Amino acid sequence: MRKPLMALAIVACLVMSVVGGLLPILQGWIFFVLGLYLLATEFEAGRVWVKAARRRWPFLNRWIVRARDHKWAPSHLKEFEDLTDPWK
Repeated sequence: MRKPLMALAIVACLVMSVVGGLLPILQGWIFFVLGLYLLATEFEAGRVWVKAARRRWPFLNRWIVRARDHKWAPSHLKEFEDLTDPWK
């Protein structure tokens, strides 16, 4: 039951990131990074995808680093960065 609920939460976070990109009052990139965090921590394939994306698109890597330092960032974001760092 956990995996389907996590998949639903990931989709919800990614949808909220798109909505946040369109609305100026909602920080969409925080939801995007949160969705990537859930994807990478729950699914092995997601971890591989995020590593490849961070390697291919440096702006995504900058978003993740910037989100880690944000005051509203979850405390486990450092773990996410360690799991998905393409240069480790």
